[in-house]
Amino acid sequence: MPDTGNARTGCFRGCIDMGGRMFYKSLPVLVLGLTAMLSAAAIEFLPETLYFPVVEYSTPENIRFAMLKSGELDKASCEHRLGQVARAIRASCPACKVIERCFRGLDAGRRKILSRDPLATPSVRLPGGKLTMTISAGDPQTALAVCRQTEKQTTSQATDQRLRCFPALALR
Repeated sequence: MPDTGNARTGCFRGCIDMGGRMFYKSLPVLVLGLTAMLSAAAIEFLPETLYFPVVEYSTPENIRFAMLKSGELDKASCEHRLGQVARAIRASCPACKVIERCFRGLDAGRRKILSRDPLATPSVRLPGGKLTMTISAGDPQTALAVCRQTEKQTTSQATDQRLRCFPALALR
């Protein structure tokens, strides 16, 4: 009787090599599919778990600002950040009407403000979209002038702290 102690059971060497090659060929497709599923899940569900600080204020000249910052993990951090921003606004513009809120998740309109999509009003953004502020006024040219002035005031800041003005309907 032949000695079969060293033989692999159920398969021969060609079968094992072919199975390994098929696995390695399909691995990139599996990784890509898993990445796409996780990205879609994060886009759909993660924004609902964050708290977004939103400060809206208007000047006596009826220029309106809506400032959105990137999300915070907990409500206390969001409220702390709101307090800092609102105090700074009130200190520089005591006559301004200020409304501050933390939103758990964002509606489609506010998500669009934080995205790179064009907006109907001028806006300023920090690099990376950590902060976006829309500017509106009765006269669109006034809003654009305020936007450009806001950008100009930050030119002496570090590059990652400079606001950039985007006219209405411009890609951001």
